[in-house]
Amino acid sequence: MKPRNIVAQSQAYSRLTLDLIEHDGRHFLECEGRQVDAQHLGRPAHDLVQMICQPFRAAKQPRILFLGLGFGHGVAAARHYLPQEKADFVIFPEAKELPDWLQEHLEENPLDDERVHIETLSPFNPIPEKYSGSQAVVMDMDLLEGLSPSGYKPVHPVSLGNIHQMLKAGGFLGLIGTRLNPSLKKALQRGGFEVVHEFAPLSDKSKKNRTLYLARKGNYYGNR
Repeated sequence: MKPRNIVAQSQAYSRLTLDLIEHDGRHFLECEGRQVDAQHLGRPAHDLVQMICQPFRAAKQPRILFLGLGFGHGVAAARHYLPQEKADFVIFPEAKELPDWLQEHLEENPLDDERVHIETLSPFNPIPEKYSGSQAVVMDMDLLEGLSPSGYKPVHPVSLGNIHQMLKAGGFLGLIGTRLNPSLKKALQRGGFEVVHEFAPLSDKSKKNRTLYLARKGNYYGNR
């Protein structure tokens, strides 16, 4: 059996320990022994961001906020589907060192784009006012909950209120979850969102699905 190697270790913004693991040529992120992301499981993030980006392909300066980075699957998709020179992809990583890990240890760095901006603020805190008018906010709930402070809920009414305020009319909150959760859909609707869901396989070869939630704020009224 091939060994599991701890390539790097750091403290997340939640003060929990985050490990970058290499095993059999693949990389994984673990928090306190629990896997929270994997290099080869990027299909759900890709599919979600692809759906989110479609309405904004004509926008001159689309801004997408990522609460949590993981292995950057969603960021890579946004770079592909929004080729505009003035697009802005803002990342609130789980740990300060995580972007450097991706650059150092992955063959292709998903952050290698001048349109990518790394925030030094925690993804567990409210989004700052300077990002109001954004086209989309994206987060993987399992990833954030796996690294979160005690009692943190990604879709707490206060958090949803903050996200709703930061989005422009017609903007999207995109969520990835383990399974379909009717209570979550109702919470999003109470928070002022119109919600649809889709399913995506964990990977191209996987028979297991994750649930994608696409929550829209009002209507989108043209280019920025």
